[in-house]
Amino acid sequence: MNRKEFLKSLRKHLSFLSKTDLEKEVLYYINKIDSSKLSDVEVIKSFGTMEDVLNDVCKRHGLNYKEIQKEEQIWFKKFYTNLVDLSTILKNSDGKNRTRILLDILLLIVITCVLKIPFIFVRDMGDRVVEALLDSNITILAIWGLVIEIFYVVVALSYFIKTFDKWFKNLEEAK
Repeated sequence: MNRKEFLKSLRKHLSFLSKTDLEKEVLYYINKIDSSKLSDVEVIKSFGTMEDVLNDVCKRHGLNYKEIQKEEQIWFKKFYTNLVDLSTILKNSDGKNRTRILLDILLLIVITCVLKIPFIFVRDMGDRVVEALLDSNITILAIWGLVIEIFYVVVALSYFIKTFDKWFKNLEEAK
């Protein structure tokens, strides 16, 4: 891992720190790299894995790395971070790559919308059953429709976010 990659990864993994503390830690590692007589790559290897670095940072700040690791599993925070990183990638991309990225996102949105079709069929079948058994009870029809819509939203968001995360990891690796 070279200097640029290490610092980018360090910033990303230290996002749980305040901006001030994050910058202090990044500066700490920049100074360690600069003050060494070894090459950047060798110094970075001497730090160990990123998990080792994160453990050291957490110890310096009196934090529990295992708890922070659990918090970082929160999908919404990860998704938000990926969106912010995507905006940076879009800003720094040339026209051709920017167009490809935007078309990929559009395709992902369209596929997520197409996922609605089976839910419409299930909702309609449930409506027919309710109409046949309960003589068109409006309240039950409304509740059934709401349950199906909520289930669709959960499935669609999960699909979109998981696919986006996989796609974004591939995009980062390509950079």
